[in-house]
Amino acid sequence: MKTQVYLAGCLFAFVAGSNLAAQEKNTAPSSVDRLDSQFKKLVSTGMVVGAQLAVAHDGHATIVQNYGTVAVGSQKQVDEKTLFLIGSCSKPFASACVMSLIDDPNVKIALTDRIDQWIPAYGSLKVTNGANVSRAPTIEELLAHRAGIYSQKIGMTLDQTKWIRRFSHTLSDTVDGISTYELIAQPGQRYAYSGAGYCVLGRVAEIASDQPFEEILQQQLCKPLGLTKTTYFPSRTYPNETIATGRMQAVAPHLLGSEHRMPLIGGSLYSTADEMSLFGQTIIHQWNVTDTKRQLPISTDSMKELTRIRSPKSGYSLGWKVQQHAGRPIRLSHSGSLQSYRARLVLDLRHSTTIAACWTLARNKNPATLNKLIDGVLDDAVHD
Repeated sequence: MKTQVYLAGCLFAFVAGSNLAAQEKNTAPSSVDRLDSQFKKLVSTGMVVGAQLAVAHDGHATIVQNYGTVAVGSQKQVDEKTLFLIGSCSKPFASACVMSLIDDPNVKIALTDRIDQWIPAYGSLKVTNGANVSRAPTIEELLAHRAGIYSQKIGMTLDQTKWIRRFSHTLSDTVDGISTYELIAQPGQRYAYSGAGYCVLGRVAEIASDQPFEEILQQQLCKPLGLTKTTYFPSRTYPNETIATGRMQAVAPHLLGSEHRMPLIGGSLYSTADEMSLFGQTIIHQWNVTDTKRQLPISTDSMKELTRIRSPKSGYSLGWKVQQHAGRPIRLSHSGSLQSYRARLVLDLRHSTTIAACWTLARNKNPATLNKLIDGVLDDAVHD
C-alpha cells in the first residue's frame, strides 16, 4: 500500500470516527484510531480535561477532533475554536518570526549578530566560573540554546524562575532581570535548553524591528498564513470561557487580564491544533518549494538554517528538534509543557504530513504514552 493511500485512509477513518479494525478482519487498529481512543479514555478517566488533535496532509484542510471540556467542572465542550496554551511549541513559531525578520530588508538583523548591539548588558556578563564572557551571544546561539543563558533543565533557581513565569512584567523587565545572572557557559560552547534565552531573543527582535513581539508574530506570520487565533494575549480578543485552562498550579497568563504583559516568547503562545498543523504545512511547503517566485514568510535559505542541526547530541536546530536520514532532515518536532498545558507538533517533511495535539491535565502528571502515540501516526505512514 502506498503511503499516500495509507494516510488518506487514516484521515478518513479519523473524520468518520470509525475503527479501521472493523473494516478488515484481523487488521490492527490504525495509529490514528489508537490515539483517538487514548484521548477519549484519558478524558473519561479524568486525567485529561480537554484536548484537540489535528492532522493535515499535502496542504489539504486540517482535520480536527475535540475532546472533553475547557476547564475542570465546566460544561462547555472543547471545539475547534478553543484556544490552548502550547508551551514550548511556541519556539518553532518564534524562530519562524525571527527568521522572517532576517529575510526582511527593512530590518537590520542577522544570525551572526551579537546581541549587545541592542542590549549592552549582555556584552559584559560573567560566567559561573568567574571568567568574563569572551563576547556577547549571537542571535543564532539564542535560537539554538547555545548562548550560555541559564536553563530550566540545569539547576534553575527559584529567583531565576520568577523572571520567566511572572507574566505581569514586561518583556523588557524580564530581559533586564535575566541579564543580572551569570552565564552557565561561554557563548557557543554548550547546549542548554533555555526559555530565558528565548525571552532575550524576543526582546532583541522587538528592538531591531521597533515593534512588540506580538505585532511581529501577527504581521510576519499569522496574517500571511491566515492564523486568526494564534496569539500571546488571547484575552484581548477572546472571552476566557473559550480558552482551555485545565487545573492550574499557578494562574494561567490569560487569567491575569490587563495585568498580562509579558509574552514568554518560547513558552506562552496560545493557538489551536488546526492552526499549529497548518503552520507546520507551511514549513513543509517551504522546505519542498521549487517555485522561488512564490512569496512565503520564510525564505528557502532561512529554511535551510532552520533545519540545520547545531547540537548533534540533542538534535536541536533553530527552534526545532530535527530527525535526519542519510544526512537529510526528514522530521521536525517540538513538545510543549507549561503549568497543566501540554502540546506536541510533528512534521514529516518527506510525506508532507503534520500532526498537532494540545491538551490540559487534571493532575500534574502527563500520560507517558501520549507523545509516542502522536509520533506513531507518522511512524506508521513512513514504515508502511
